[in-house]
Amino acid sequence: MAVQTKSNSGDKPQKKDINWTQVGVVCFCVLIVVMCIVSFSGLSTIFNQNGNVTPTGGVVEAGNLVEVEYTMYINNTPMVTSSIDVFNASSVDKLPAVTQNLGVIAGQQVDVVNGTAILINSSYEYPFRMLNQEYNQIASGVVGLGAGQSRTVQSTGDFFKTTYDKETAKEMGIDYANWTVGTMGIMNFPTEDATGNLTMAIRPALVTSKTDEEMVLQYGYDTIEMKVIQAYTTTA
Repeated sequence: MAVQTKSNSGDKPQKKDINWTQVGVVCFCVLIVVMCIVSFSGLSTIFNQNGNVTPTGGVVEAGNLVEVEYTMYINNTPMVTSSIDVFNASSVDKLPAVTQNLGVIAGQQVDVVNGTAILINSSYEYPFRMLNQEYNQIASGVVGLGAGQSRTVQSTGDFFKTTYDKETAKEMGIDYANWTVGTMGIMNFPTEDATGNLTMAIRPALVTSKTDEEMVLQYGYDTIEMKVIQAYTTTA
């Protein structure tokens, strides 16, 4: 697994001058997120090519098609989100990766999830890889919720983490001296695309501990916050 720097919580601005390049990047990111969210107005036709779906008027039931806004956290740090509010509330040096809202079949449990495309900017070469455990938690967690309602569940947490010794970290391009606890990075993972071909995907990770000789990167997320945007039932 390769690791790329994403941001460093230890980097503090030394001056109060406005960084217009940074401002421009943030504005661009916000625009992309807005476009992403607006695009989901056609979610029903994404779920069903013939458009044979009807919005539900009550709570989500197993089998419903559901559009979900979600955020995945390590501690209180959002790592991945489809929420523009979460993105806007994040500090510039700790911006979460942004994806589309997630479409799930309520109650469905799957063995493999190939991932959701990252839309925040062109610096992400590969799509985000959502683990099947995370998809299953969201698909189960939305059952019983109504449109606009939220729920937070415990997720995979530190079950998914990797320890790198100092030399290995340096060989992977990690700036060991400057990566501190709280530094966010991107880990590359091998996965299969929809046609079964081997490709790559990413997982935002967080440095959760570090000594002079090794560091731990956690890429399992402690909690998942989910919000039902809309649910649909299929019609014949």
